Amino acid sequence: MPVKLDLDALEGAVLGGLVLSAGGSGVKRGERNRRIGEQALDYGPLMMVTLDELGDDAGIIVATGVSAPGFAKAITSMRDSIQSAEMLIAATGGGRPSGVMPGHVPGLMAWMQAAVLGIPLVDAATNGRGHPTVKMGGMGLASRPEVAVTQAGCGGARDDRVEIVVTGSMAKTSTIMRAASVQNGGSLYATRGPFAASFVRQGGAPGAMSFATNLGRAMLAKPAGFARVEAAAAFLEGEVLVVGRVEANDVRYDGGFDVGRVVIAGDGGRVTLHVYNEYMAADCDGVRVRTFPDMMGSFDPATGAPIAINEMPAGREVAIVSGPRSAFPVGAGATDPAVFPEVEEKLGVPLAP
Repeated sequence: MPVKLDLDALEGAVLGGLVLSAGGSGVKRGERNRRIGEQALDYGPLMMVTLDELGDDAGIIVATGVSAPGFAKAITSMRDSIQSAEMLIAATGGGRPSGVMPGHVPGLMAWMQAAVLGIPLVDAATNGRGHPTVKMGGMGLASRPEVAVTQAGCGGARDDRVEIVVTGSMAKTSTIMRAASVQNGGSLYATRGPFAASFVRQGGAPGAMSFATNLGRAMLAKPAGFARVEAAAAFLEGEVLVVGRVEANDVRYDGGFDVGRVVIAGDGGRVTLHVYNEYMAADCDGVRVRTFPDMMGSFDPATGAPIAINEMPAGREVAIVSGPRSAFPVGAGATDPAVFPEVEEKLGVPLAP
């Protein structure tokens, strides 16, 4: 039955979602996510339903963003997210969606869209951890060019806005959305779909929202500090890969993405994290130990709080947690062979094998 969301659920969703952002979000983003969630609850009541509570043909829209997390010149607002949903609905016939889900957790803009549009939040996502490209959240459609997808996005100041609606294959429309994002300084709020609930069951990540919330709750049950890092590792059925200091962080903005490496040396050896907006792979003393969509997350070991890639200068003490992809909901887009070549080319390391 539908679950009413409240402040307790919000706290779990914010913290668990930050962890599962895989280095793409940190303390500042967490504060913003909390404010968005509080405003969504103010619209109230806000209900979450499972995919099993929706008919096969129920239409679900995806609330997301197209951005490079470390790029700070974009102008976006919550109104842009709502407007992108309204643009999408108008472009696809004007029918009321049966629900909304995020591209990936924490997905607080999906909370806001659900509240404003008066539709349920769906306990699912296109992927259960942060991913850098729309194609990776494409639920397998990147390999199906014959399937048309509609995407809408907007952002910018009142007198200098970017507003776009595009229909075509997942690969082509995603490239166009990325280019539009760059024109707005690196970020747009976007909505795509609608997708049938039956398709989301097969290609999406059912249960992603509740998984993130329960991860956050498991951490909050422990006192602030390293105990929360250990709680995250246990919940993800993984391990604390390394606790040490950042030796190097050469992540840079390149063509709409944050690209580079973060190297940490300490207990556990020397770990190199390959970054394409989020952590895509981890090598320990030169040996690959995790590869997307496996989970890698960074923490402040003193507080237990998740920290972002752009909050990790050389010399900062950090803890890296990793976990296998089998431990959390993963969408078909995260293992679609078509999504890896562009990332591999930029990073210069293998991922698909």
